[in-house]
Amino acid sequence: MALLEASGLSKSYGQGRLRVEALHGVSLSVEAGEAVALMGPSGCGKSTLLNLLGLTLPVTSGELLVRGEPAPTREGERARLRNEFFGYLHQEFAIVESDTVAANVTIPLEYARPRVGRRQRLERARAAVESVGLGWALRRRAAELSGGERQRVAIARALVNEPHLVIADEPTAALDLATAREIVTLLLSMRQRGASILVATHDPRVAERCDRVVAMSDGGLTADETDTPAAGAPDDHVSTEFGSYGSD
Repeated sequence: MALLEASGLSKSYGQGRLRVEALHGVSLSVEAGEAVALMGPSGCGKSTLLNLLGLTLPVTSGELLVRGEPAPTREGERARLRNEFFGYLHQEFAIVESDTVAANVTIPLEYARPRVGRRQRLERARAAVESVGLGWALRRRAAELSGGERQRVAIARALVNEPHLVIADEPTAALDLATAREIVTLLLSMRQRGASILVATHDPRVAERCDRVVAMSDGGLTADETDTPAAGAPDDHVSTEFGSYGSD
């Protein structure tokens, strides 16, 4: 059974002559422990698809199954499932710069059910932050950190609820090449914690590290390639294989 399975997903906006179809008839599945790269030009619908799959947008038509069950339609149920099942990683980090690293990372735990006590929230935040190499920054304000460090904070926040699926939208686009290499290594290492990865990216060097590459164009899927050359390589080899990253 697929972890996440979409069949014939469509998304449109507006009505009548002003109706715009952003996605049409998209079918895609993500298996447990799998890393899937979604590639395509700007405006092709990648972010819209991620928002549908991540339950942050309602679908216009089609079916979405989460662990074999239809995705809920009531917003309260969708919110609970978002918090329990998904981790999110955004291009622009989406962190609160005036807050501390600890405060940013504990945000998902604030909405967890059953409730997580304050001491346990801090302990889990500390463990997540240490796992991305930022243990020293737990009490620092996010505004004091570099772009790469802020993205590490975002990864820690995505990890803190131990999600089944991490959805990442262009997570390296705002970073320099060296920092991007480190972030990709961290992102793919989430599989060691039991998470699957679905990442939208323009960078083929990110995509080649994934198990599958799915191509998009004009609101639809155009190709689904498995077993890419570097797919499935152990995570402890990532830094070696990325040695040429940025040396075009």
